[in-house]
Amino acid sequence: MNFRQYYKRRLYYCALVLMMFALFIPAAYASNGQQPAAQQQRIDFEHFELLRSTNRDSAHKYAERVIGNIDSLAVSMEVAKVYDFMAEYAEMTLHRYSMALGYRLQSARVYEALDNLPCMTRTNALLARIYLRNGDYHNAFSYSTKALEDALQLGDKTSEREAYLVLEQVTYFYNNDIDMAMSYNRKVTDGYEGREQAHQTVRALNNRFNYSMTFEDMLDLTLLAEALCKEYDFGDLLINIYLNASMQALSFEEYDVAVDYLERAKPLLTNFKEEGYYYSALGFYNLMVGDSSEAIVNLKHSIELLGQDDFDAKNVHSYFLLQDIYFNEGRYKEAYEALMAFAETYTRQHNTSNVVNLSKLINDMELAQAEERLKQHQRELQQTREYNKLLRHIHTAVICFVAAIAILALLLWRMQRKNSRLNSIKAEQELRHKNEIIKIQQLQQYEEQTNMEQLSEELNRAANITDNREMRNELRHIIRRLQKSAGADSHWAEVEKTLANSNDAFFENLLKEYPNLTKNERKLCTLIHMNLSTKEISNITHQSIGSINVARSRLRQKFGLTDSDTSLIAFLDKFKG
Repeated sequence: MNFRQYYKRRLYYCALVLMMFALFIPAAYASNGQQPAAQQQRIDFEHFELLRSTNRDSAHKYAERVIGNIDSLAVSMEVAKVYDFMAEYAEMTLHRYSMALGYRLQSARVYEALDNLPCMTRTNALLARIYLRNGDYHNAFSYSTKALEDALQLGDKTSEREAYLVLEQVTYFYNNDIDMAMSYNRKVTDGYEGREQAHQTVRALNNRFNYSMTFEDMLDLTLLAEALCKEYDFGDLLINIYLNASMQALSFEEYDVAVDYLERAKPLLTNFKEEGYYYSALGFYNLMVGDSSEAIVNLKHSIELLGQDDFDAKNVHSYFLLQDIYFNEGRYKEAYEALMAFAETYTRQHNTSNVVNLSKLINDMELAQAEERLKQHQRELQQTREYNKLLRHIHTAVICFVAAIAILALLLWRMQRKNSRLNSIKAEQELRHKNEIIKIQQLQQYEEQTNMEQLSEELNRAANITDNREMRNELRHIIRRLQKSAGADSHWAEVEKTLANSNDAFFENLLKEYPNLTKNERKLCTLIHMNLSTKEISNITHQSIGSINVARSRLRQKFGLTDSDTSLIAFLDKFKG
């Protein structure tokens, strides 16, 4: 190898080494620079998480610095969380909805890049809410329908309810479909789980103040929403509840109730937004009670407070009331200025292109709903056919049931007929026993009469024989007593024996209920139960009819029938076996 070749080869190797150094050194420097930056970002995120859980205001300031240091195209869950926090802080604390929208769009970009559907669904629902507050109803409708579709697929109830809240407002205010809006509202108010869903439920209840209702319904709605707000410490929502309830009370001309709600809201005011809403409601109250000067002062104060940020919707209402007051008072220049401010604010809030696009989207939705209704109609036809088939089966079953009832009724009729025959036989037996008793009575009376005559003759002979006048009188007295009472006990014993053979249960049941009945009372009960008349009883017992009536009265008193219309026969019949 000569010198020239050796030199060229060494030169080649040197050049190769220099090229490798040229490539390696910048890469090493870049790596050494990136490693501290990534480490610093991790420290920033950890410190941010700590501040977010302890002091939100400090966390907001720190998050602003973190966002300023990170790449605007950075993609990670930590970056998305910072954007979410900034969006929530701007919306809920600062009430700067345009700023909140910018941060929320950044977090949506990150979640989309990460292909995180659950977080994207939640972000779309929150974006729909911000667009609604900014008056961009086209994007509010688009994002809410997309969020609703994904939430139903994922089973995310919170995002689903948030989407329904936005759809309710869009449908109510820009499609004037109250029934559809109310159906969306019910989907949110029918139950909740946890604090966030409770917050959504209160917002839905607050929206119901837009719908027509009675004064009593308004009071019930306010009580329900108030209870939820106090349970979960939703102070900002409670203010809106009181202010809306006050406005509703004014529409019913319940001025004392309206003032009461305003007084409840005033101590809860914590920021310019709540104060602006309060003075707007107070101005409306002043206008309703005829105090136009106070109404002007309070409405202007409301516009001044809410003019600090994106509150065009409430200012539209305040400007409209102002121009109406000025016009009625003849202050036409001021009325014109208020009207122009009203038109400018209304135009800014309601972007024409948004309304057109929104109408197109609503028409598309209505077309989809029409197709769904057609499918529903077909399902209903199928259900109707199945129902008719079921109805035929039911008719057959009813016919069989009626036939069974008819057969059962026939069997019951035959049983009743048989029982009727048995009752007839029993009645005949009772009649036969009664006739036997009467016969016994007649025989006994005959026997008594015969004995009476024989005894009377013997005593008469004895009385005629004796010479003692007192003895004669005493014998004649005995004769009269014997004639009155002779044979009564033996006759009754035979009657009682005959009746006992015909119905043993009567005596048993009667004495079980009234064990203190005397012998004469039992005798009278037995004769009454035999359906004998007072005269017949008198003949049997050898007592006068008046005595029998007195005995019956005493018996009714003993049975507690003094003030009752129930007869003794009917009362004693219940003791039959």
